[in-house]
Amino acid sequence: MKKNHKNTLLSILLSASLIGFTAAPLNQIHNDPMVHAAINQTKPANKPGASSASSAKLSGTQTVTSQKTVNDADVKADQANRSALLVKKGGILNINNSVIAKTGNTTSEDNSNFFGQNAGLLVTSNATANVNHLTETTNGNGANAVFATGNKAVINLNHAKINTKQNSSRGLDATQKGTIKATNTNISTQGSHSATLATDRGGGTVSLNTGNLKTAGDGSPIIYSTGKINVKNVQGNASSAEAAVIEGDNSINATDSHLTANQNNGVMLYQSMSGDSKTGTASFTMKGGSLTSKVTAGSKGTTKHTGALFYVTNTNAKINLNNVKLSNASNTLIRAASDRWGSSNSNGGKLAFTATKQALTGNVEVASGSSVALVLKDGSSLSGSINSSDTKGVTKLTLNGNSSWNVTQNSYLTELVGSKASLKNIKSNGHKVYYDQSNQANSWLNGKTYKLAGGGTLSPK
Repeated sequence: MKKNHKNTLLSILLSASLIGFTAAPLNQIHNDPMVHAAINQTKPANKPGASSASSAKLSGTQTVTSQKTVNDADVKADQANRSALLVKKGGILNINNSVIAKTGNTTSEDNSNFFGQNAGLLVTSNATANVNHLTETTNGNGANAVFATGNKAVINLNHAKINTKQNSSRGLDATQKGTIKATNTNISTQGSHSATLATDRGGGTVSLNTGNLKTAGDGSPIIYSTGKINVKNVQGNASSAEAAVIEGDNSINATDSHLTANQNNGVMLYQSMSGDSKTGTASFTMKGGSLTSKVTAGSKGTTKHTGALFYVTNTNAKINLNNVKLSNASNTLIRAASDRWGSSNSNGGKLAFTATKQALTGNVEVASGSSVALVLKDGSSLSGSINSSDTKGVTKLTLNGNSSWNVTQNSYLTELVGSKASLKNIKSNGHKVYYDQSNQANSWLNGKTYKLAGGGTLSPK
């Protein structure tokens, strides 16, 4: 939007008689905020904060409670805790070709993270915003750009350009069952704990079809899910974090998208025990596109273990890949292990990984107390080792059809699922593969040693 229209349009927008807005009073929140690092893989394993919906005093420079249409608007908010636009109580806002600028910090990280206090555009329960051609900038701590919170809070966003500059300032964020549906939207964030796409306490749904996503801050993955997040035709790069993080019983689904991580791991699935998500199975599904991790083995990060393309800790998890181009700067494809979240001796990762028409390269590392069940189907292949350190972790490999395994180090399997015919698809390169003879699931191997292609053997242990 051109700057010379700015003052005129702001005057129009502020005229309640012309466009039906009601100004809301500023509310200062003076609680003792706990720094809650939502959208951050460094989230502490502590009890959730005391914030509740009633403690978040939501207000907007302009507030919509009925059906309104606004064109060519220029809306600003510069006071602490106040949003630029607030849609609530059944309000329906149709806003086109407009600009939102939000400055001013939140006084409560929790209220901003969970309920949208201090957001640029905020939509609450039973309200809707239909937004076309939006340019938005926020420059304040806890200033999320587009935020839907509460049951039947819906934001439909088309053709948007969003930039947030400070910490805890996400691009699109849904909580408490809110929903955001976006198309043709580009988002960049510069602060820490500022994913471009996020959900938080109480879950929510965010979808984006076509966009360019960039994060620069520490602990700011492209996508952070404590709900359901779906992307298609998206290009994303996280300069100082994972490409995607899933917490608890929640999901990310990516189609024909290209995601890149530069710190910690490629994708992390975990449970922080902070109260932001239910305990359950974290799910990552990707079809087509590419996933790249530029994180080298042993590099400095905020997790105990770094460098894996997929890292699972303190949760059950499932990963489904279908014809995704993978690139990893380290040799670790999968790592399931304990970290600082959860209780010692019970905080490993338990992963079910299914590869369909998929080429996999790298080692599968499984620490004691963790498990990985890997299924290769429809011509998928693995080039790497499985539990080469022979830990007490549980490993299961299923070879379906013409899927294959190129063994790069001695490997140890708790369970091998296949057939005598499928053994020809294990290329040993002179290495040995051991299976657990005491496991009833391996009874089809009859406790025998088998010669493998390449001079190695499959032997009981």
